[in-house]
Amino acid sequence: MDRRRFAVIVALSLLPPLPEAAAAAAAFESPGPYRVEVIELRWTDAARGRSLPLRVRLPTADGPRPAILFSHGLGGSVDAGSDWGAHWASHGFVVMHLQHPGSDESVWRDSTRPASALRQAAGATQLLARVRDVQFMLDELARRARTGDPLARRADLARIGVSGHSFGASTTQAIAGQDFAATAPQRQRFGPTADPRPRAFIAFSPSARGREQLPQFAAIARPFFSITGTDDGEVAPGLGVPPAQRLLPYEGMPPGDKYLLNLDGADHRFFGGNRRGSSPGDARDEARARIVKAASTAFWRAYLEGDAEALAWLRALDPRLGSQGRFEHK
Repeated sequence: MDRRRFAVIVALSLLPPLPEAAAAAAAFESPGPYRVEVIELRWTDAARGRSLPLRVRLPTADGPRPAILFSHGLGGSVDAGSDWGAHWASHGFVVMHLQHPGSDESVWRDSTRPASALRQAAGATQLLARVRDVQFMLDELARRARTGDPLARRADLARIGVSGHSFGASTTQAIAGQDFAATAPQRQRFGPTADPRPRAFIAFSPSARGREQLPQFAAIARPFFSITGTDDGEVAPGLGVPPAQRLLPYEGMPPGDKYLLNLDGADHRFFGGNRRGSSPGDARDEARARIVKAASTAFWRAYLEGDAEALAWLRALDPRLGSQGRFEHK
């Protein structure tokens, strides 16, 4: 069977039989109604001496729009999350891809032993630096909006979401309220990492080091969507965790607006959201991408825009996945 035709058949199999639900699925999976302007910037945190590259996706939508900050994985850049960010922006969200010096692509590009350099950059020091980067971004958006900065005023600071992949997912978990001191007193030097300003969170390839860390997630009370796959494991020796450990953050979170999507066969690379250079004939990845785009867009619309129909569609997703994966919420 032609691969493109197979992708269409798989995608259609995800849709529910009810016409109104099918229409909602098509709306969430398809690009939104807005054209998107892409702007490359660099903002400097003078207090920490950090210059942060940014890629901003601005939809051609009226008024301040809900905004999403995206944090890349270890060794990544503002290219990370492009598939997801472009889709969200077309649906009216301002998306800001943030690059973290010290754990970005410079770590491996400037090293003669890139694997070793990446492992060294994956520790607590860089995680804390990433958390402070996100907090700086929130502070800077507010400061610039007060001074009349036209870009900052496009973002509605009362409707902020945070997302990220892999190390960026760990960053997202920390901002959402993962309590590292709950099971590791020696890491109290972190201090609180939670920030009260974001409303909702999506973590692609979330992780925990083991079941002993479950108490660390007990304080995450805001809406949180964990997205992973059955092949979403280590990316190299000593980097990453087995797929089963990517389910633990959801397990440790308290009930109330928590979601988990576990796609069958999806690997770590896929969730990076930058599929340029991958085989265009990979029908299963194309179908998975449609699921992720639909579910994540419905989540943002539900929790950043108060869309009751999007929330109802999201919570009824599981029966429509079939063999493509598992979805649950609590």
